Formats: sequence, C-alpha cells, structure tokens
Amino acid sequence: WLERAYFGVGAVRQIEMLPGGAPGACVSVRGPGVDEPGVTVTSLLRPGYEHLWAAQLAWIEAQMAGAGAAPVLVISECLTDAETHRWAVAGFDLVFEELALERDLNTANAAPPWPALTAVLEWSPATADMSFEVYEAAFRDRPGFPRWTRSEWIDRLTGDPDFLPEASVLVLRAGAPAGFVVCSNGWIDQVGVAPGHRRLGLATALAAESTSRMRALGVGVARLHVNTNNPEALATWRKLGFRESGRRGRFERRAQVGEQRTS
Repeated sequence: WLERAYFGVGAVRQIEMLPGGAPGACVSVRGPGVDEPGVTVTSLLRPGYEHLWAAQLAWIEAQMAGAGAAPVLVISECLTDAETHRWAVAGFDLVFEELALERDLNTANAAPPWPALTAVLEWSPATADMSFEVYEAAFRDRPGFPRWTRSEWIDRLTGDPDFLPEASVLVLRAGAPAGFVVCSNGWIDQVGVAPGHRRLGLATALAAESTSRMRALGVGVARLHVNTNNPEALATWRKLGFRESGRRGRFERRAQVGEQRTS
C-alpha cells in the first residue's frame, strides 16, 4: 500500500528529512486520472514534529490547485485525534473510520458451538460463488457499498498471494448459504452473515473457526479491521480476545478552483 501511495503511477510526493537523516514528514498526492477520477492524499507526520503540518498542508493545497472540482480523498492508516482535528480545521470531514484489532494466537480460545443445522464447507470456486451471495445480502444496504461484480469481489479477496484458503470457509444452514469468512496470512479479511441467519452466534463461530485454522497453520497473530459504527461486530471480536492496535480513517473534501484553506 505504501509503495503504491508514494511511488505508484501518477504519485507526487514530498519528504521532509530531519537533521539525523530520519523522515519527519511525508506526503503524497495521486490523480486525478483514468483509474482515479479524484485526488488521493496520504500524509504522515512523525510524533513530536507536528509543527511541520503547516508546510505540508501548503504543499498539498498547491498540488490540488489544478484538480478543479475533482473529489479529494485523504487516507490515514495511523489515525489519531490530533490528525482528525488538523484535517477538520483544513476543511475535511472524517467520513470513514475503522479500528485495527489483533489477537495473539499462541493461546487457543474455547470453540463456540455452531448453530443447529450448520455445515462447514472448505473454500473452493463453488463456495466462493455462494459466499458472494452472502456478501451481497449482508452488506448491500450499508453506506458506501462498492457494488463489485462476483468476479471482482472474488479476485479482490482471493487474488493476493497471501490468501489462505485453508482458513477460509463457507457455512450452510439448513442447506442455504448463511455465512463465510475469508482470510489471508495473519489477517481475517472479511466475515459476512446473511440477514436471515443473524443473532445465532454464527459470526462468533466463523471467527473462532478461522483463528483456530490459522493457529494450526503456524500463524502467531491474527489481525483485522472493523468499522467503528458496527458495535455488534466490535463486541464479537472483543469477546474472542481481540484488542485495539490502531485506527485508520478517510476524509473527504471537494476541491474548488481558486479555493484557499489554511490550518
């Protein structure tokens, strides 16, 4: 992700080096382009060097000056309250926030029971197709649903070399696709439960199944991201021993020609 953000096609960047040779601040701006209709900004400040923000913001504004009315998206992978305040003062709204959670897998959890009439199926092209049906039913009503096609969704989750089919499963309940979990090496990438099969403990059982399988494969730590506006999911993960390890967020603003903002 960092390589694409700072050195990918169409990216321009500025890195402020400290006297000792370490980077104190870095920022990149990408787009707009054919694949990116808007401008994407990524900004990092070393703790204790927040005084570099004013110069960094001025550089960002200069890069965006030619973007016209293109939408502007700011990506933060290490979100803090101070950063949220900085972007708010600069005219950006926090539109998305996730918590990074992790759990040490060296200690096993007691496996919760599966709901009645449940069958666990190993990952395969057929179960991937059925998992997509669950994904659409589980997430299509949420704000920002991307509306990927079946092939796009499957490729995004399973096309990475780190994809772990051994820790990814589909669950049938009374013969119907009810839930799924997709994992990569050290990560639980997505868990979904169809609306008609919720509040039965299925999400908890899927999560426990995936971490048990990862542990058997020699994975030491499991990580995931969960939206801060999903308290039920947060409760599930915390019940399974996951603890917060960071935050990430997205800010949005529409750039206007000639617009000037200061911190």
